[in-house]
Amino acid sequence: MHFQIHGNLHSIRPDDVLAATRDVQPNALDGRHKYFVTLHGRLYPVKQVLQLVTGLAPLAFTSQYALSILPRLGFEISERLDTREYRTTAPTQNTAVHAAEPSPGATVALDARGASQDVLNLLVVFERDEDGWEVASCPTLPGCHSQGRTRDEALANIREAIRGYLASMREHGEPLPASSDFQVLEVQVA
Repeated sequence: MHFQIHGNLHSIRPDDVLAATRDVQPNALDGRHKYFVTLHGRLYPVKQVLQLVTGLAPLAFTSQYALSILPRLGFEISERLDTREYRTTAPTQNTAVHAAEPSPGATVALDARGASQDVLNLLVVFERDEDGWEVASCPTLPGCHSQGRTRDEALANIREAIRGYLASMREHGEPLPASSDFQVLEVQVA
């Protein structure tokens, strides 16, 4: 699987992760780490694993990159709830958080926090209200509206509203909508 981290392309397979960690002891569990992956019967901080497999310096990325990449490679992530208790989550397999697994050879883009960037193409409709404001609506997401003094401001605001709407859907376990499919009709007025 190919991943882009800060503009650099990395090709990582599950075997690469296992080989990179085989003869390396996990970093000490000192309370700084919250997420782990079990490899070779040992609990590794997720960031250490990604550092070992990519060769990147620890300050070059956040643990969010590893939290996005490792489950896609089939590894389970454990979360430390306190100093003794861990919760394990299964690898990502077509869940609402990741709409679909990339096909072999695909590139998954990650944002500055390391979160995967799933992309939806959604229709946004603009209207000017009686006070001169640009009102933006996303028909695919009922009730998702915003506005701005200019088209650019309305667009920035509706983009943020859509992100919030989708985040709420994910939080409540609702499936994300498909990309919008639309057609603009030209109608002759008699």
